[in-house]
Amino acid sequence: MKESKKSLKIYFIIVGILGALSGINLLIIYPEFLIKVFGIVTIVLAIMFLYYGIKLYDYLQNSPKTLINFVVIALAIQAVLRLLGGEFFYVIGIVLLGWYLVQNIKRLSTQTDNIDIKK
Repeated sequence: MKESKKSLKIYFIIVGILGALSGINLLIIYPEFLIKVFGIVTIVLAIMFLYYGIKLYDYLQNSPKTLINFVVIALAIQAVLRLLGGEFFYVIGIVLLGWYLVQNIKRLSTQTDNIDIKK
């Protein structure tokens, strides 16, 4: 399935919102220090997903490498956190998702369509 610029933007924003809620949930429910650190990291990554989602058209046009680097770093951090939690199969999904997102960012950054960047 190929993403459009609009669907990728929506994806980034939804991941940001759900990630923030997940991170807040970790901070509120679990008393363990390490889980609270995971919660804070999740919230920071979620805020960054929201930012890149809002500015996606600008980054696709002017700096797709920044988006690719962010996706790789964010998913690598999540993979490490999941490995520390013993969730090995989750990491396979993270790797596949990362590959999928990077391929679509590369493809969409080379498309020349008339999207109004201010939308």
